[in-house]
Amino acid sequence: MTNWLDRFLSFIGSVLPAALLAIVLVVVTANVIARKVLGIPFHIAHDLALVSFAGVVWFGVVGAAINGQLFGVAFFVNHLPLPLRRAARLLVHLIVIVIALAVIRAAAAQIETARFTRFLALGWPKWIVSAALLGAMAMLIIVQLRQAWSDIFDPEAKKE
Repeated sequence: MTNWLDRFLSFIGSVLPAALLAIVLVVVTANVIARKVLGIPFHIAHDLALVSFAGVVWFGVVGAAINGQLFGVAFFVNHLPLPLRRAARLLVHLIVIVIALAVIRAAAAQIETARFTRFLALGWPKWIVSAALLGAMAMLIIVQLRQAWSDIFDPEAKKE
């Protein structure tokens, strides 16, 4: 990771999901302690955990793609005969990009339809979850394009 885009994508794909997972763990633990030990409600716990966990998943997909761990693709591609691996990797990049574009379209539709709804306890608009999904899919496309470029112009680079 040498340039700013690689560092940014690495941050989005690993640091951000880890921080959001920490929020989930803290909020859920605090909710259990508040309700079971102290006997008081922690109303925003559900909404915070939901938003944070969605971010863990959405941005974690970016990290999985960066590390070549996207849906077990590398496992199957690496079992192909050597001459077919490069073509298969390029096809996989294309398929993931097409899927991400479809998800972006769905997320944009969700943003449009959810613009007036809010999380009850937080008061935040619900479209932020769909916006995070849209952003993560856009970053996934960037990762796939960069990896496809590398596969085309640097096919001897180490592929894990």
